[in-house]
Formats: sequence, C-alpha cells, structure tokens
Amino acid sequence: MTVTDWQTLKEIAKQGYTDGILCLGTVEIIKRSNRPALISSLNEADAGMAARILRDSALTRLHIFLCRAYAPCRKDDRHLRAAIEFLDQPGRIDEEPWPEKKADLLEAVRLFKEADVDPRLKGLKHMRDKLIAHLGVYDESIPRPLYNDLFGIARSTAQIWEKLSFGAGIVMIELDHQIDAYRESADAFWSRWETQP
Repeated sequence: MTVTDWQTLKEIAKQGYTDGILCLGTVEIIKRSNRPALISSLNEADAGMAARILRDSALTRLHIFLCRAYAPCRKDDRHLRAAIEFLDQPGRIDEEPWPEKKADLLEAVRLFKEADVDPRLKGLKHMRDKLIAHLGVYDESIPRPLYNDLFGIARSTAQIWEKLSFGAGIVMIELDHQIDAYRESADAFWSRWETQP
C-alpha cells in the first residue's frame, strides 16, 4: 500500500481534481477542433499539419493522464488507484465522521471499481503500452480504442476524481462548472480558423 494517511489522500484528491479539469478541458478543446469548416480552413492555410500535431499531443497527454490513474501501485505512487486502495481497506471510510463525505468516498470507490473493468480502459492501456509509452507488437485481438472511448473514460475518471475531492473535503465545486472557461477558450481559439460555408 502506498497511501497510509488521510493527509496523503487529500493531496491525491487535490491533484486528481486538477487532473480532472485538464482532462475534461482537453476533451472540449479536441471536440471543438473537429468541425469541417475549421479543418478546411486550416488545410487551405497550410496549417493543417501543425494543428494535427497539436491535437495528437493533447490526445496523447489525455491518454497518459487516464492510464496512470489506473496503473498498479508502486512504492511511492500518488495516483487514483493508490487513493482508492487506501479507502478500500476495511473500516477506513468509517473513519470519516461526516455522512456526506463518507457517501462521496464510497461512491468514488464504487465508480473506480466499475471503471477499472471497463473494456474501453483495457484497450487504452494496451495502446499506451504498445504505441505510446513503449513501442511493441500490438495485439489486434484487443480492439483499438476510438476517440469516444478515450473521451468516455475521461468523463468517468473525472467523476471519480470529483467524488474523491468532495469526500476528502478538498473542493466542493462540480468539475463541469470549471470546464465552461475551457469551452469558451477553445471556441475562441479554433474560431480564428473557421470559415463560414
């Protein structure tokens, strides 16, 4: 076990909440970049290749953030699984005196266990292991993940990070409210390239 105290859990929850914002913000930025008029305009300006590299870089970062949340725990890991393993010890959540926080912590554990067996996550981990973090032979019996798989796991994981941060008493603002600024910024960024049909 890598987490042994509530203070460390709070630190993980704080980082996780930030990671949740970055992951959901990245999803919004990528989604807003995928409009035909925008892509056409970028290509006409000979900027399509640069935009593609920027999108691919954002997708790779998102992929890495999500896979590390579910990675097996090593000695000093401070990722989502480490927090969940701490909370999943018998009687651990009962140490939290506030019923609302206890409910959020229980929900974080439940959601994590559900996401941890999601077949989409298996594909994302395999892609990370064979094509992103390392280079190896890709097992084609494992379906290659789609963008929607990546985005779906991002939303699921952000929900876990949100419940963890609520239960740890770190933040009480829903992540979706934090993403509005990213949506507006993405619209402003990409709209510079979008032409009217």
